[in-house]
Amino acid sequence: MTMNESPRNTLALRTLALFCRVEPRTIFFLSCFAVLALIMSCLDALAQTGAEDIGRTIEQKQTEMQTHERLLRGLSQQERQLFGDMQQVEERIRKTEREVVGLEKELATLRQTEKSIQEEYRQLDQARSQTAEELRKLLVALWPVHLRGLEHNVQNLGAWDEADRQFAWLGRVYGMVRERMVMLQIQGRELALAQVRAEDAKKRIADQMDRVNAAKDDLLAQKLGFLHRVQEVRAQKISAEEQLKDILQTITELNYQLKLLTTKKFTDFKGQMPWPGHGNVVEGYRPKAEPPHRGVSMAMAENAFVHAISWGKVVHSDTLRGYGHVVIIFHGEDYYSLYAFLSNVQVRVGQEVEKDERIGAAGYYPKVNGPGLYFELRFHQNPVNPNSWLVAK
Repeated sequence: MTMNESPRNTLALRTLALFCRVEPRTIFFLSCFAVLALIMSCLDALAQTGAEDIGRTIEQKQTEMQTHERLLRGLSQQERQLFGDMQQVEERIRKTEREVVGLEKELATLRQTEKSIQEEYRQLDQARSQTAEELRKLLVALWPVHLRGLEHNVQNLGAWDEADRQFAWLGRVYGMVRERMVMLQIQGRELALAQVRAEDAKKRIADQMDRVNAAKDDLLAQKLGFLHRVQEVRAQKISAEEQLKDILQTITELNYQLKLLTTKKFTDFKGQMPWPGHGNVVEGYRPKAEPPHRGVSMAMAENAFVHAISWGKVVHSDTLRGYGHVVIIFHGEDYYSLYAFLSNVQVRVGQEVEKDERIGAAGYYPKVNGPGLYFELRFHQNPVNPNSWLVAK
């Protein structure tokens, strides 16, 4: 009896051997198979439990995805509404600008009128000054005569003719004085009216400019408000799109894991494999081009990581003329993936790798004149279109 066998187990084996007429050794192997079957059954149960958990998580993520899609539709509708309102504001701005053109023409006319009024005012002021000067001279000339008349009186004049000439001259001088005084009064009124017209023209110009500027400022403020709101909505859209992208990536990964619980065949994951790196596709799969392009060329950031698209075994990791350092991974079923122009390679020949495992970094790729990656997928050493196997970008 061994250390692991109890009397009860030994008795059970002997009884079973007697009943079945087989040797105890055979019964022992049958027991091992039974235990193995039990273990496999437990593993299947665990896989089933894991699959159910992943299935529930996928359902939750799909619900989140639908919520984010509704949010995105609502934000897109808000954005369209804002652009429609902003177009109306821009139309009003264009209408106001046309009105401004008309007002500017009117303002130009008013300014010309103002200049004419100012010129008229200047001439009136000059004429009034001239009249005042003439009146001053007349008074200066008249005042001594008036004084002499008071001193000598009229009867002291030597002859009637002289007196008559004196009175006639004085009469004309007095008449001229009255005319100048009346003219001064008229010119003063005209000057006051001209000043009123000039002030009125200035006020009209100022009022119209204030109205136009206020309208333009109000419309521009509305436009800026709409633009600010559009920026907010776009920021929310970008955030929602990023979250939706993460949810979709999670769903893809969960579907991948769900399938992994039941199979590890490379062909079962067609269309679900991740891209080998993040970057811009410079040239896609074009086997009929001249020269033929049998893979995907990508421009990537400096030192960007390159990952295996699926599990497999590294069968080549060395420099290859014209392709820099090349890593080739065998995935079974005669499928191979090739990664060229690598730097900082982190895998060796014979190493087992998993999906998304880092195999190196993007090195210098002459086609993109900078860091990049050339990727191929082959079946029986013949290139196949990677786009059919990788997750859609």
